[in-house]
Amino acid sequence: MSIKRNQAPTLLDVAREAAVSLKTASRVLNNSKNVSEEKANAVRAVIERLGYRPNELARGLKAQRSAAIGMIVPNLSDPFTANAVHAVQEVARENGFVVILASSGGDPDLERSEIVSLVGRQIDGLVVAPADSRKDSFGDIIPTGVHVVTFDQLLRRSDFDSVTVTNRRSAREATEHLAGHGYRRIVAIGARPHLYTCQERVAGYRAGMKAASLDARVCLVEHESILTPAWLRGQVLGAQGADAILTLNWVCTMLTLRGLRKVGKIAGRDIPMLSFDDFDLADMLTPGLSAVSQPAETLGREAATLLFNRLNGQAGPSKSVVLPTTLNLRESCGCTQKH
Repeated sequence: MSIKRNQAPTLLDVAREAAVSLKTASRVLNNSKNVSEEKANAVRAVIERLGYRPNELARGLKAQRSAAIGMIVPNLSDPFTANAVHAVQEVARENGFVVILASSGGDPDLERSEIVSLVGRQIDGLVVAPADSRKDSFGDIIPTGVHVVTFDQLLRRSDFDSVTVTNRRSAREATEHLAGHGYRRIVAIGARPHLYTCQERVAGYRAGMKAASLDARVCLVEHESILTPAWLRGQVLGAQGADAILTLNWVCTMLTLRGLRKVGKIAGRDIPMLSFDDFDLADMLTPGLSAVSQPAETLGREAATLLFNRLNGQAGPSKSVVLPTTLNLRESCGCTQKH
């Protein structure tokens, strides 16, 4: 029998070449014990020679499992998210699964649409950083048997397993550190105030300012696009008269660093700054940027582990894992470089 070069071999081709029934070839493929060693070896030899690869989607549909999980994040360019995705993929690979990745762009409607699409692909579970943490906006479209774990954002009024970090405590520690240097007009810059992370970090900042007997100076915007150099000059440096800055996420940090440059100022040289979110090369800036470092890979691994525990039959109430952060002190906050 010959197989056309542009045609992938099928299991039927394998069965014919090995002179066995289709049922026997299928049993060998699924590692069934109800096949003689002689026939099993013959089938495996043909599979190797023909380069046969099983159709995993078709197998998944038949077994009502796809060996795939979905993952939805707001921003794929964020280093924090990228590291979390990498960790989820590692855990999935260890369990023989693949990850189908999608981005919501922080839009709850797009997030919902992506979930519908993933569910239609027969995913077995979902890891998601919710686009809107004020309410459960997608629980009603999750089929029975598809488990969900949220990470980074804590989804209110839901019973999903979750993994977050100590947002409030970490923001307070960062604020108190800046106040400890003698700064009095510390301005917190954040975006999307409806998000759980933003709310918690603002609460931590306010607590830190109160502990230092200072007035809170919060500059929040609905969308990061508003954080232009002109806005920074007018609101942060002008109206608030900032003598130090605390940025509340990576995107705000990048836009603030760029905006300060545009108005002729350097973070750490002309105005002290501390970022909530660390990133590669932050220590290579001049001065090095002080930052709250989130354990992104650990967070992703914990989220994936919770999901696979559920997929493997673990029952019980929802679990909430909260991970600590690290305050990486460099020079931009006013600290002296350590050698």
